[in-house]
Amino acid sequence: MSKVTGPLEVVDYCANSKCEAEIQLGQRVVKHGKDLYCGNNCLCEGLGAVVIKADDNLERGDASTEHEK
Repeated sequence: MSKVTGPLEVVDYCANSKCEAEIQLGQRVVKHGKDLYCGNNCLCEGLGAVVIKADDNLERGDASTEHEK
């Protein structure tokens, strides 16, 4: 990796294979292990997480099981 010399220099790329956006020096990013993601949405997608809305149809086990393990 070359020496970083300017504030707009690209230092890495988003680890989400569907995004791969440039990550620039000083940019706020999300890190998981060694991977950098340009934002929370890319992190969630990269991990296979889904965003849902809790409602009356959600089974009790769906929301609490993960926290009990």
